[in-house]
Amino acid sequence: MIQLDWAPYEARHRVIDVSGDGDNNSGRDVTAARDEAIAKGVTINGLVILTDTSTGWKSEHTNPLGGLANYYRNNVIGGPGAFVMVAENSNSFGDVIVKKLIAEIAQAVPQQRAGN
Repeated sequence: MIQLDWAPYEARHRVIDVSGDGDNNSGRDVTAARDEAIAKGVTINGLVILTDTSTGWKSEHTNPLGGLANYYRNNVIGGPGAFVMVAENSNSFGDVIVKKLIAEIAQAVPQQRAGN
């Protein structure tokens, strides 16, 4: 939020993109940060990168109860038009990033009313 506040430009729509392969494991409370951004009119979108659940290494972090995508829906994203997209693994991350950018650009384009 500090970076957005310091930006020398004004925008009609401000978006923060959060991507990751696990839940919040450091820093301030993620829901408090989300709520602060939403209160300032910012949309937060999420891109989840799933990891192999058989490794057992930090599986409670990378695969929280209910799934990582649901964790993002319940704790990370918010604001007008917010969404979560899922990359099945690190190899599919690039494709999902392109889809996410297209979705964000499509939302930013003013919609025409029928007949115009």
